[in-house]
Amino acid sequence: MRRKRMKGIGILFLCGFLILIGRLVQLQIIETESYSKQNINLIEASINQRTQSYVLDDGRGTLLDKNGTPLSDTTPSLVLFPFLKDREWPIEVVASIVNESPNKLEKAFEGKKQPFIYKTGLSVQEMEKINQLSTPGVYAVFKPGVEGQLAGHVIGSVRPNPELVKSKYPDKWDEGLIDENTKMGISGLQLAFDPFLLSEGDTTLLYHADRQGNPLLGLDVKMFSTSDSFYPLQIKTTLDLDIQNALERAVDESGITNGGAVLIDIETNNLSGMVSRPLFNTEDPLGAGAVNQMLKGYFPGSVFKTVVLAAAYEQGVSTSRTFDCDRNLYRDGPGNRELGTLNLKNSFAVSCNAAFTELAEELIKKDPNFMEKTAEKLGIGSTVGWEDLLYHYEDFKQFPDESNPVFFKSEKDKSVKKAIDQTAIGQLNVKLSPLAIANMMSTIARGGEPKQVRVVSDILYRNHSTFLSFNEKSAGKDQLSNKVVKSLQQSLREVVVSGTGRSYLSDLPFDVAGKSGTAELGENVPYDHQWFAGYFPYDSPRYALVVVDFERKEKQYRAYEAFSKIVTQLYKNER
Repeated sequence: MRRKRMKGIGILFLCGFLILIGRLVQLQIIETESYSKQNINLIEASINQRTQSYVLDDGRGTLLDKNGTPLSDTTPSLVLFPFLKDREWPIEVVASIVNESPNKLEKAFEGKKQPFIYKTGLSVQEMEKINQLSTPGVYAVFKPGVEGQLAGHVIGSVRPNPELVKSKYPDKWDEGLIDENTKMGISGLQLAFDPFLLSEGDTTLLYHADRQGNPLLGLDVKMFSTSDSFYPLQIKTTLDLDIQNALERAVDESGITNGGAVLIDIETNNLSGMVSRPLFNTEDPLGAGAVNQMLKGYFPGSVFKTVVLAAAYEQGVSTSRTFDCDRNLYRDGPGNRELGTLNLKNSFAVSCNAAFTELAEELIKKDPNFMEKTAEKLGIGSTVGWEDLLYHYEDFKQFPDESNPVFFKSEKDKSVKKAIDQTAIGQLNVKLSPLAIANMMSTIARGGEPKQVRVVSDILYRNHSTFLSFNEKSAGKDQLSNKVVKSLQQSLREVVVSGTGRSYLSDLPFDVAGKSGTAELGENVPYDHQWFAGYFPYDSPRYALVVVDFERKEKQYRAYEAFSKIVTQLYKNER
């Protein structure tokens, strides 16, 4: 009986052993690349389980300024791998190089399971000393940085979206060039040029580890990269980092927390700089500050009187014609300022509402579409950013987030007196973006030729040879006559010489021409929109500039202050 039991137990052990052997054969030999119903690749899973890696560069294309400088800085950084905490390595030497204590360096490994950046901002000499140690797991590398980058709203942001990237780029997905971790552009230039910037492989520091986390068989960390001399592509923008820095500093120093600035090079009509506030947060791309407000439509206030003035000059309204500027905008009672009787140029200089509502009523009777037609000639009849056919993209836009201009909400408003009057002074339903208004000033300063605004001049291969270029584009066939443009230029200059801009902008190193604007938002809103849009130098125009403060309270003049700071800094830059 006892033998039978022992025999039975032995058979059970043998069966169990055979089952284990069979299972091992299944895992090690038969189903190594397609285990279970999920077809798991056991070899790949094993390697991944034993792999530690650090992505140095995600392989996405680079954005450059006009001089070829990357817009997103690369920062010299010290990267450490977690296996160092359990092995001998020259921690004292590394600590000395980066000017840290060994204890602080040792504590940095607490809780770390993946490679990490210990310190950024290393000098070239520090990088060389660290890498000369040839210590596995200790690397001084250039790591792309995003914190506090200039022109954040213009650049835009990226994030992974597996479903969208698969549907948008099915061929690349099927070929394995992109996967669920591939980042897509969701705003700004990252969105507009996503097909050209899309990553097809990253640059990674990688090693295979044993159970203790040490490199297998003593293998060093390796760098893997799929990039070549041609890809990823580079987007060369028209931005100037020095100018961009000056704009951002001026806006922030002036205290503008909701608003921004736009600067256009008049000769080329290229965007030289653009600032939007609140600040853009790369960690929260859809949160506060995500919208580039310089591309969205807002009430322009009295800046819009420039359109009415252009139409009046075009219709031959005499500059000697006078207006009762003591009246309110509807001319049915006293206004809030006693300005007296003024001619056309002086009415514009001091921003007399009554003069421009009277003109608008007359002009719209002659032509109900005069505002739209004049706006078209000034380069603001539609979106102003560069757009055209590009490969199979029929309507490729360099500013995909740009809003369309709005003048009248409906055709009925063109026959309603108060609606016409409100529209004439840039209120009611009028909406124009700061970019559009800057383009209007650029058009006037250039002599009346409307152009589209470029922010990208070229797409380059990785070796800096040209892939394709974006040529300057006209914004329309019709334009204002030389006589009308000259009158507009003189009127814009008068605003600074004797009008609303005199107190703030008349004593600058460059002579400025422009127009102020204050847009009211309703009786219960404790602030308004304050604008100043203009160009300089007046006699030889080079820049068109718009500054806007969207939360201006009474007796605050931050838009003027920022405008003044920018003009002064650009003058210093040229000395």
